[in-house]
Amino acid sequence: MKPVEQVIALYKQRVNFYGPLHSKMRMVQQAYNGQMAIPLPDMEENAMPSVPNLLASGVDQMSGRITSVIPAVSFSSVKPGVRRYDRIAQSAGRAVTGWWQLDQVPMKMKQRGRHLIAYGMSPVIVRWDQRKNAPTWQVRHPLETYPSTDIMPGNVTPTDCLFAYRRSAGWLRSMGYGDSLVALMGRTDIPQDASILLMEYIDADSTQLIAAGYRTAEPWTMPMEMELTGSTMRGIQLEAYPNLADRCPVVVPMRVTLDTATGQFDNMIGMYYQQAKLMALEIIAVEKGIFPDTYLVSRPGEIGRFLDGPHDGRTGMVNIVAGGDIREVQSQPGYLTNPTIDRLERNQRVTAGIPAEFGGESSTNIRTGRRGDAVLSAVIDFPVAEAQETFAFSLQMENQVAIDLAKKWDGDVQRTIYVGTGNAMQPVTYVPNETFITAQHVVSYPAAGSDVNSLIVGIGQRVGLGIMSKQTAATLDPYIDNPEVEHDRIIAEGLEQALVASIQQQAASGQIPPLVLSKVMKLVKDDRMEIADALTKVTEEAAKQTQGPPVEQAAAQGAMQGLAGAPPEAIPGPSQSQTNLLSLLSTLRRPQTAMGGA
Repeated sequence: MKPVEQVIALYKQRVNFYGPLHSKMRMVQQAYNGQMAIPLPDMEENAMPSVPNLLASGVDQMSGRITSVIPAVSFSSVKPGVRRYDRIAQSAGRAVTGWWQLDQVPMKMKQRGRHLIAYGMSPVIVRWDQRKNAPTWQVRHPLETYPSTDIMPGNVTPTDCLFAYRRSAGWLRSMGYGDSLVALMGRTDIPQDASILLMEYIDADSTQLIAAGYRTAEPWTMPMEMELTGSTMRGIQLEAYPNLADRCPVVVPMRVTLDTATGQFDNMIGMYYQQAKLMALEIIAVEKGIFPDTYLVSRPGEIGRFLDGPHDGRTGMVNIVAGGDIREVQSQPGYLTNPTIDRLERNQRVTAGIPAEFGGESSTNIRTGRRGDAVLSAVIDFPVAEAQETFAFSLQMENQVAIDLAKKWDGDVQRTIYVGTGNAMQPVTYVPNETFITAQHVVSYPAAGSDVNSLIVGIGQRVGLGIMSKQTAATLDPYIDNPEVEHDRIIAEGLEQALVASIQQQAASGQIPPLVLSKVMKLVKDDRMEIADALTKVTEEAAKQTQGPPVEQAAAQGAMQGLAGAPPEAIPGPSQSQTNLLSLLSTLRRPQTAMGGA
């Protein structure tokens, strides 16, 4: 494990390295939250933006489309064609899907989608949850993430990673770190709300939690910027434990860019600021048009003065003057103000790829739905596909860490997990060392670049054209958890419909006695049995009654013939005409007898 001093030195180095990137992230964060301050003249305080927040709309819409589809997990069979190994591969994929469902990974992916689009990275830690006996995914904020500097876009596994965040002194005491806090600060009267810097250093060998600070008179009042100065920082180790996965459990997927992590909307921040500033100035001009500026103009030979005032017109008070006249000066916004604001909005949409459809509107040059879909597809399909492929590769690395943890913690322990939703939920029983023969697998989105709506439509069209099988469609459909089980259910439903049709036909023709039919109907109507089980039970009861009195035997035999089907009819023999024809042919085949001469 690294000494505390080395971790603190590494923290200062990476704060300097990632400083420019985090500055851009904070600007995006302020714009998304609507907290960007706009300093303006004639106003006592900074104005808040009063223009459409295209950045927030773009982040939410893009991340929603990226994460609306759940990727599929596929393990290859060690011996393809051997049913046992094929089943093991299917169980491994369903077990990983069950981990996702148990840990609510699909919901966490929505947060990660926003991080990837807005900040350019989406860090996560895979750890083992001893309460659930399953791996858990901990989503971390990019602003508190400092991965190794060798990580580049396209590479999701850093050599090590440092997380820096703040917690209150009260939180540290509640977690049992009160004595360490006193040893760090050298005093006991630290307020509950005092902010303490925590560093979490993770590499392939271990995880360390370190509390850092300055021993000063008021350590909790120190600004965060002091950490970057030459002041001496000291720390104390709160917790440390080895990583059983034998690899760094931190995965940091990044947007594919030229050199460093970059959010999709970084380039529109300046235009958004200028648009908000220009809009605020226009509001000031409109307000002055309603409440114009007043001037006191002296009369010739007199000196104008206010007897009461001057008062702002918005107060409703009357100005009383002597020796002069009050005149109002009207001010109007510039004639290019509105076109400039609209042009800035268009530039933001074009630069960041935010179509009008994201706000529930349609461009004026769109006349048909097909054209609207084509324009929207040209803007968002490739960014969505790229993000989905990035997440697919990241989830593959994360699953490998989870599998390693499952083998280390559970090993030969048998676990049962439920996969699916509603009535489709099915149990999956697995033993990590037996089920995960290999950690190599593939995580893939059914159709990268498509959201859930376009995916379902496209699958249905391909099945209708006959170029895709229903089995493949079921594998691609995110709503179908287990395609094989779904296939078996479809076959069972088809056979059930045929069985019901057969019973109805036999009942109408009188082949099934009414008493037997009423028993089957009652069992099904009272929800005691399904149609197949009810038919089997009535048939078995009829078979037992064949040993009773002659009358019951006859009724039972009729019931069995009606329920089990009539026996095949014997092949009839030749008719009289066929017999005569056979005799005639036999006679013609006999050799002719020579006739005597005269």
